[in-house]
Amino acid sequence: MKSIVTTIAAALLTTAFAVSADAASTKKKGTAMTAKQQACVEQAKKKYSAVHFLKRRAAEKKCMGTA
Repeated sequence: MKSIVTTIAAALLTTAFAVSADAASTKKKGTAMTAKQQACVEQAKKKYSAVHFLKRRAAEKKCMGTA
């Protein structure tokens, strides 16, 4: 029983470190994309209120060129 708990704990720690390392490398690569996305979010906020969240999301996607 102790070996199962130890194995699970080790797996969780390994996964946590792998995810944090992946997030750090992604942050370095996506700075330009993040800047554009933030600009699109700001434009959508100006155009649509919080009530129209679907229209806001559609405007963000259109600005990013994914729609």
